[in-house]
Amino acid sequence: MERGGETMRCKNCEKWYGAEDDDYGPCSIKHARGDRKYITYGEHRCDEIYKDLPESTAHV
Repeated sequence: MERGGETMRCKNCEKWYGAEDDDYGPCSIKHARGDRKYITYGEHRCDEIYKDLPESTAHV
């Protein structure tokens, strides 16, 4: 789950619509699925679309 040499974080995902100032925002994948907790922290490690990719190959 890397992007530019870093682990994929919510704030770097195209499916996250967070407030950069607050560091929290909704994950559109979790929200569409109906999860009760769809607000994530921007530095949270991706546990959705990039979670199953090996760290060395997850480039977006």
